[in-house]
Parts: sequence; C-alpha cells; structure tokens
Amino acid sequence: MTKIFITGFRHSGTTMTHQLIKAHPQVGWIENEESYIEFDKPKEWVLQMASHKVDDFKKYAWGEKIPWGVRTEDKDGKRVIGMIKKWLKYFGRQARCIQVLRHPFDVFLSDRGGNVILDKEFKWQVNTVGKVIDFMNTDPRCAIVIYEELVTYPEAHLAEIFKFLNLYYGKKIIDKVINSPLKFGKINEDRAFAYKSKNVKYDYDYSKLVRKVGNRL
Repeated sequence: MTKIFITGFRHSGTTMTHQLIKAHPQVGWIENEESYIEFDKPKEWVLQMASHKVDDFKKYAWGEKIPWGVRTEDKDGKRVIGMIKKWLKYFGRQARCIQVLRHPFDVFLSDRGGNVILDKEFKWQVNTVGKVIDFMNTDPRCAIVIYEELVTYPEAHLAEIFKFLNLYYGKKIIDKVINSPLKFGKINEDRAFAYKSKNVKYDYDYSKLVRKVGNRL
C-alpha cells in the first residue's frame, strides 16, 4: 500500500489535507508532526514507529504530515526537500508526496492573526515554496494540491488526490470523507482567498507560483 507524506508551508492547509486523507477507509494512519522521517533514522526505524499505529501494512496505506517554515534550515527548502528525498528513497514505488500550496497572503493572515506584512520573511516564503515546487516537479511520485481549488471543489480534487495515492475514489467514499469531522469544521470555500475581505493593499501575482506546478491534483 501507498506510503503518504504530506507537507507544505505552515498554515497552508496541511492539517485539513491530512485529516481528509486520513478519513479514507484504506488509510490506517497518518502521523501528525512526529517527524518520523526527519531525523537520521533508518527505514526500519520508521516502519517500527508506524507499526504502533497501523496493524497491517499490506491492507492499509499510511504516512506522515510535517509542515515547515519556522526553522533556519527551512530556507531554500533544504529541510523539506531532504525529508521528501528520504521518503522517496525509503519507500520507492509505494512513496507518494503531497505539497499543499496556498496564497501567501492567506498563510500570513492565518499565522499572524490578520496581518499581512511584505517583509523579508514573506519574500523568503515565496522563494522557498517555489524551490520546493521545482524539486517536486522532477518526480512523478510528487504532486501539489492547490488549497483554493480543494476547498472550492472538494469532490473533484479529492478524487484526483485519492487516484494519485492509489486509493479508491468512488462517490460514496468521497462523500464519507467530506462529511467526516475535521479539526477546523467543514470544508469552507470562503477560506479561499480570504485576504480579499481584509482590504490587503499589496500586490502579488499568485498565479505565477501556481503556474510553476507540474503534477497538480
């Protein structure tokens, strides 16, 4: 079964994506920010840790979710690209890596309690996300989920996500996943481009970042 790694800049929608995928009946568990894959541990150690959560590796898909963006080594995507490379190496054809992409203004609004400041950190975020996308474009086992598309058309994009993860994606399963309890409540399309209601005066061409995406779910 598929080994799933979910990542993305903090406050980009990784928790929502993690919970939606974890709600699929073929997914045994997706660990939340325990950093199984991050530290210098062998594949056997990662499998042993996962075995405490998943009782049958042949029957269930499983994985881990780790956001990034708060550490010095996150700059230029060094840490997250290292984790993705390790995941791909450890699990080979079974590996799947998903990066969640969200408008940087909304990331900052969520992270900073309603303030968008175009400072060095903003430029650092945009530049780093772009480099992670460039890396993920090099491997078909990696794909990008556009947050705004997922919350606006969840049925269609969940089908694409589950297909990418080699999971069943019929209507009944997708309906069950969408109606499952989530940490932040139901999927809400109003959270897409929420910054527009905050009278943000800065200009930023998010479409240029989206156009960099190769494998888009």
